[in-house]
Amino acid sequence: MEFFNKLGKVLAKKMDLTIMFIAAFILFIYFTEGDLIAGVLTAFFALIMYVSATLLYQEYKQMYSGKTVVAKPVVKKAPAKKSAKKSKK
Repeated sequence: MEFFNKLGKVLAKKMDLTIMFIAAFILFIYFTEGDLIAGVLTAFFALIMYVSATLLYQEYKQMYSGKTVVAKPVVKKAPAKKSAKKSKK
């Protein structure tokens, strides 16, 4: 029951995303013509294709960019201390 309470709070807080999710789900069912298993498999394989293409593109850019990317260590400089002078009155 706690799960549904948390889920309800999230859905209520992000109402725009909730509406988009419901609309996308309805359109998904409409375009798959009710064959949900085929639609889910199609979406899954499309996700695999997207991830593979992204990784291949990154490898292509890295291989042919001509520049090697070297991580530079971050050096933090300590802030300069200001001497506080107290004035006597």
